[in-house]
Amino acid sequence: MRKNTRNLLLQALAGVLLAGGALGAVNATGDQANASTKPTARTGSHATPLKAASWPVLKTGARGDDVLTVQHLLAAHGHAVKTDKVFGKKTAAAVAKFQKRTGLKADGVVGPKTWAKLTALTLRSGSRGPAVKAVQVQLGLHPDGAFGTKTYNAVRAFQTRAGLKTDGVAGPKTWTALITGPSATTPGTKPAPRGYSLRFKKNPANPTDSRLILLRDGKEIDSYRAGSGLGSTDECAKARGWLPNGTYPITTHSTTWNGSVIKGYAIQLADKTCKPKPGHKPVKRTELFIHSEMTRTGGQGKDTPGRDDSTRWENTNDYKSLGCIKLTPTDIKDLFQHLNRARWPKNLTLHVS
Repeated sequence: MRKNTRNLLLQALAGVLLAGGALGAVNATGDQANASTKPTARTGSHATPLKAASWPVLKTGARGDDVLTVQHLLAAHGHAVKTDKVFGKKTAAAVAKFQKRTGLKADGVVGPKTWAKLTALTLRSGSRGPAVKAVQVQLGLHPDGAFGTKTYNAVRAFQTRAGLKTDGVAGPKTWTALITGPSATTPGTKPAPRGYSLRFKKNPANPTDSRLILLRDGKEIDSYRAGSGLGSTDECAKARGWLPNGTYPITTHSTTWNGSVIKGYAIQLADKTCKPKPGHKPVKRTELFIHSEMTRTGGQGKDTPGRDDSTRWENTNDYKSLGCIKLTPTDIKDLFQHLNRARWPKNLTLHVS
């Protein structure tokens, strides 16, 4: 009798457990169904949270490189439009068609969900096509559509800076970091400023081994070794000290500058009054440039033995300058290529710190 009673109790308990398991399975199925209609923190194959505040929202009237990126990505998905950096009616119509095809609300606005669908692509060495152009636009490269050595190296460099796995493959995490920038990985911080800017990071240990960084929407596009001054960290030392801290508007630029010392590729900065040491008067620093050592036409002058030629880059000693920022000829030409593609934004500034 006791044995039968125990068996009945065990059977009842097993029934309860099975019922609970079935209920759990029903709930799991329901969550999966909901996941197809209600986006969670992870969408599609993306492994990073999609936050509306992080992804640029593009609609009719928007302009710039993010619009160009969308246009290339639309082409990659079979909705080719004119790649002109302008979010016009045709781009909006193509976005709406793409959204309808992928099960999104067809409103013609590119927000987080649409970005996630557009960037659901993995690109690597050997890849070709408009999606590669989209990556190249975000990296500040010439968009030729071929994932070659230069693109591979640029992707790896970006991944290193962004704290991602450095494999040179543009997958979901790399796409997310490229499009959203620092705000995607640092919640709670202020959105990065839109547009292009330059930043000069001083190296107190060696002023001739500082860094000039080109950014777009707060994301680093390229970085160059640069020098400022003759080795002095005194901001008020004219023609000797490095640039004073602060923000400098870009006043003009030229590829054929013909000054008494500075020639060829040059970017002129606004004047700046330095912050003097206690007991000293402020000094207004003038004739400030980002430049190199070259001829007026951008070439290299003749080598004069035993002489430091101002029109010829010879070695790392040439990073020294009379208080300006100095790059190698190759680097300043590369910087000009980036800014030429950006059409030299009118509000371009340099921040020195």
